[in-house]
Amino acid sequence: MSLNMYTQPKKKREVDPNAPPRPTLLGHEKEMKVWREQFGKLATTNTEQAIELAFLKRKLNRMQGQIDALVSSQRRTSR
Repeated sequence: MSLNMYTQPKKKREVDPNAPPRPTLLGHEKEMKVWREQFGKLATTNTEQAIELAFLKRKLNRMQGQIDALVSSQRRTSR
């Protein structure tokens, strides 16, 4: 092995003009920023929906209790 092999300049590759641009770390950072924003929005939506669901469950339980009370009073009066 000769040291000449290490001192020779590298041969440049031919570049395909039709090839898409190579990915860069900056591009990945931008994508990750968009993903973080989307996940934040989804988390907010999820929290809002959980609050709304809890409210609707309470409302349903109250209405079910009222219906049960009406049915039991109706049964008492019809006897």
